[in-house]
Amino acid sequence: MGKKHLVMILTALLMIPLFGCGLENILPSKEVPPLDSYSTIILVSAGADQRSGKYPDLPVMLSYGIGTTLELRREDATWIYDKSQEVAPVSDKMKELNITASDVFGDPKTAAKLTEAFQADLVIAWKLTEEPRYTKEESGRITEDRTKVGRMGAARYYTVHQSALLKAEAKIVTKTGDMIWNGRTVGYKKYETKYLTEAPPVYQRDETMYSDLRKDFVQQFVDKVYPVQPASGS
Repeated sequence: MGKKHLVMILTALLMIPLFGCGLENILPSKEVPPLDSYSTIILVSAGADQRSGKYPDLPVMLSYGIGTTLELRREDATWIYDKSQEVAPVSDKMKELNITASDVFGDPKTAAKLTEAFQADLVIAWKLTEEPRYTKEESGRITEDRTKVGRMGAARYYTVHQSALLKAEAKIVTKTGDMIWNGRTVGYKKYETKYLTEAPPVYQRDETMYSDLRKDFVQQFVDKVYPVQPASGS
């Protein structure tokens, strides 16, 4: 290994504490093979084990967000996914087959059984590895001093640092039961909220972070499994 490459790796490892997602956001992951030859694709969303009960709708929310985004990205394909608790063709079919989303994620043969039931070509399944994780840090030190700016009097600020993290393992399985890809997707948002020294701390609301986190996760997931193709001639 060359000295240059060794220095790059050591630098990346030293930077890990600066990233809320650790290695997932630093080291490259293997690419998803092209999916253009598959015309009917099932999306299966599984929640994390031993959930606290705070996020019962999260799997179907992710299914809806990922499904609608993929439909816009590739309109010629048929995407089969749960859109809500009431409009849930995938969940309904799994009940008929006496299988669960975790079964589909964990066993390629079970995934192939689901494709057969839908006459589909492919299953894209993911399983949350944990519930959304939130962090909050207050240094207790002044982070910005504007006392010499303007005529508004003393203006010193503290900063609250917050982050939100969501991880999932994902797999892509063909109708023959062949797993053609597996990897991890990470959704991550960070916030720096300032407030005056004489005022009470200001925090991002959990509801805001939860919404932002879902959007980021969906975008990261779609970009990974079905990246935007460069325009011809570019």
